Amino acid sequence: MPKRDLTDFLLTYMGPAQVGNVRSRRRPTTSAQREREAELVAGYERVVGPDGREFLVERTETD
Repeated sequence: MPKRDLTDFLLTYMGPAQVGNVRSRRRPTTSAQREREAELVAGYERVVGPDGREFLVERTETD
């Protein structure tokens, strides 16, 4: 079994949760999806709390 096939096989059971088939071809992203991603990245920031957990919080306008 080639290394990539073994990796894909192990990801089925040990990798992150997937909704779709990990072995299928990926769909290209649309311009609407890229715009939404840019809005989310611009609108939120990742903050680490005192206990080490990460949170997404809305960016505030500080002028």
